Amino acid sequence: MKLKFLCSTHRAHLLNDPSRAVMFWQSGFDTAQMFCDSQAWMEALPHIGCAYETADIILITKVTDAKACFEMFTSSTVSLAFTLLKLGRTEDAGDVYWSAIQRLEGELAMGNANYYDLMQNLGFLYEC
Repeated sequence: MKLKFLCSTHRAHLLNDPSRAVMFWQSGFDTAQMFCDSQAWMEALPHIGCAYETADIILITKVTDAKACFEMFTSSTVSLAFTLLKLGRTEDAGDVYWSAIQRLEGELAMGNANYYDLMQNLGFLYEC
């Protein structure tokens, strides 16, 4: 996927201190939701983009339980794709969905997660 929202400094900081990633994700997700509620899609985009990339870091570091990781990643994916669609960026929204599906399928292939929890989230993304 060609979209990038986190700078390399913030990415490195979150990877080195993953305990902060959950709080950073929640802040970005909540801020994006506030902007989405007022249909301020352009303002929501950087916040939900950061939340999406932070959710991937949470998956990598396994800083919380797997079910919560998958839910954060899936909800961020859907919100980011929805925001991109509202901005008329259909191709980018599709790329976000496919990238997320591939990411979760990778988790499935590694066998590092509860199959049922993972398949619930994958199934939801497939439907989207």
